[in-house]
Amino acid sequence: MLLMIIMKSHICGLNINFLQRVYFSYFNLITSCTITKIFFIFLIIQGVLCLSSMENSILIKSLAFAQSYSNNVNGDYPSFPNNGADTDRSPSFLDAYWTNYQSSNSTPPSNNSVKKEVSPGEGSSTLAVVLVNKGRSDITGVTGYLTLPKGFEPIAGKNNGTSQSVASAYSIVKSGDTFVLYFDMNVLKQTKVGGYNTSLILKYTKINQIGQLVSTIDVPFRLTGKVILDVVSEKNQLIPSTFNPLKIFIQNKGSTSAAGVIATITSITSGSSITSGNTPSTLSNTGSNAGGSNNNTTNSNNSTNTSNSQTLQSNSVSSSSSTDAVNIGATTFDIGTIPANSSSVSISPVIYPTASAGETVQNLDIQLTYGDAYGNPQTLNKQIGLIIYPNPPRSVLNITNINESAALIITSGKIQNMSLLLANSDEKNPITNVVASFKSQSNTMQILGDSRWTIPFMPPQSKINLNTKAFASSTMVGQPASFTLSVDYISAGQSKTDNLNIGTYVKGDIKIRVYDVNINFIGGKPNLVGNLLNEGNTVALFTTVEMANNSLNNRFLPILPPPQYLGDLSVDSPLPFSIPINLDNKTISTIKAGLYPIIFKITYSDDLKIHHELLLNSSVVFEPSQFQQNNAGGNSSGLFGFDISNSFGKMIVPVTIVIIIVIVVFLVRKRRSKVKIARLQKSKDMEDFLDDFSSPTNTDIDKGDK
Repeated sequence: MLLMIIMKSHICGLNINFLQRVYFSYFNLITSCTITKIFFIFLIIQGVLCLSSMENSILIKSLAFAQSYSNNVNGDYPSFPNNGADTDRSPSFLDAYWTNYQSSNSTPPSNNSVKKEVSPGEGSSTLAVVLVNKGRSDITGVTGYLTLPKGFEPIAGKNNGTSQSVASAYSIVKSGDTFVLYFDMNVLKQTKVGGYNTSLILKYTKINQIGQLVSTIDVPFRLTGKVILDVVSEKNQLIPSTFNPLKIFIQNKGSTSAAGVIATITSITSGSSITSGNTPSTLSNTGSNAGGSNNNTTNSNNSTNTSNSQTLQSNSVSSSSSTDAVNIGATTFDIGTIPANSSSVSISPVIYPTASAGETVQNLDIQLTYGDAYGNPQTLNKQIGLIIYPNPPRSVLNITNINESAALIITSGKIQNMSLLLANSDEKNPITNVVASFKSQSNTMQILGDSRWTIPFMPPQSKINLNTKAFASSTMVGQPASFTLSVDYISAGQSKTDNLNIGTYVKGDIKIRVYDVNINFIGGKPNLVGNLLNEGNTVALFTTVEMANNSLNNRFLPILPPPQYLGDLSVDSPLPFSIPINLDNKTISTIKAGLYPIIFKITYSDDLKIHHELLLNSSVVFEPSQFQQNNAGGNSSGLFGFDISNSFGKMIVPVTIVIIIVIVVFLVRKRRSKVKIARLQKSKDMEDFLDDFSSPTNTDIDKGDK
């Protein structure tokens, strides 16, 4: 009987050592008495028979359970029956998420492993299934068999030869505690983002209990997709010293939406500088390539690491800040949700590079904060490279002659007014605080007027006159010269200095006047005579003089005489002229004696062969008696205009006539003698011909011919 109690206690899981001590104490007691030996032997035999019967019953039940387990081909394993409130419960599902922990790692993971976004085509990935032990006993040897939906494949060598993914727990799970099973699998490219529902077969053993328990659990999980953010600028070339509006596109190249996106312009740094204080992970996040959110993913529980990385980032921004370019527009842009595979969202900062930033590379640092597929806040740092154009070599200022179509010409030997035009050619920016200084580049040409101007403000595309006086020496006649205008001003917030040169030509001064105008008779003909004087400092080339139309000329001379060419008119050297005039007696009789004005037209060319015309006023004394006396002497003129009123004239005329008659008679007689000689010669030639024709020699020749 006692042996049966021990066997039953063993089956029921009672303390065997305690029962064994009780049994052997009782055995020693009864064996000490000789009378009871036979009775004790009988009890032992009855106990053995009872024990055999009980072992057969247990074996039959075990074989039946094994048979039912092996015959279940659909994976539906029996679970604990729910026969009442005291029945023990199997583990239950709590959560499922993707993680970066691999089940092949040697160290068991913690239950708060980092969640990971997984997208279609991810390949080898790990799904963490969180379970809770709801039973009243601790369990151990937990192994799960996860059936994989379409689009997921088990990894060879990690599935125990089945089509399922297999995972195990590494420790004893106490009652009420949670535990995580990590299932490795391949996520195929054709897998869709979304929710899935599958079954988990769980095998485990309770502590201090013989046999393995099996339960089936429904496991819902979701293929989250991945957020992959990148930034692209519409243009990367900026102009220094001006406002450059940028259009930066925020792209989500991932397979799921990014929620609550906020873009912040943190700084603009020089491309040649190295950011200090960054850890390798932080540097990897600031790369320009779209590496997704894997490199900078943080769990909500990992708040300490997030704050540390933000502290490092703020330190790096402050240590690498540069003044070569600044953002003068908005710095924070609330974007919201960016759908998967979208690039339609953009931000528009305004960048102002300074003049010193020309021909450099700048980095625009952008920080993106967003919610990932699990709703956890993430931070991503991006950079956009910007190329700053070289500073333009041209100046916004320009200086010209006030007559923009003509060159600046200065006349030597005199103080001349100069009017210059200073222009701001910039189409957008005004210039302020303008200080202009004007000076000559030659010692023989000096500025005698204003040489410095202050202009507070010049709007874009505006012009202003600069008036002064200049003097050039006569030694510079025919030579070019130049002036320099040095201008200090502020344009687009930058202080600049420009040196503007303007060229000029120094021409000579030609100043002509006429004097000593009279009427003289030359060969009995009236002539208007006078002198031209060049009072300038250079020669007047190709000079001509003529009478211009005026009342006197039209009254005296209906037809004006042609111009008289005089040649070059030298400096300080008089040049006489004589213009013949034709007046008849009828016109002279109508003119009264007196002083009459006359206008002369002078034409000449300067050093540049430029033609000039000059009208000079003068006057002449007219005396009709002088014309009448010359006309009376003209009536006694003989042949060829000689005056025969005096004795020499009376004698020269007959002598001239006799000489002419003698010459004529001589020429006539000479011609007649030549004609007579020619006739005689002709007659003699005819007689000789006739004599030759009648001679005997000619007769014989004729006969012989016959």
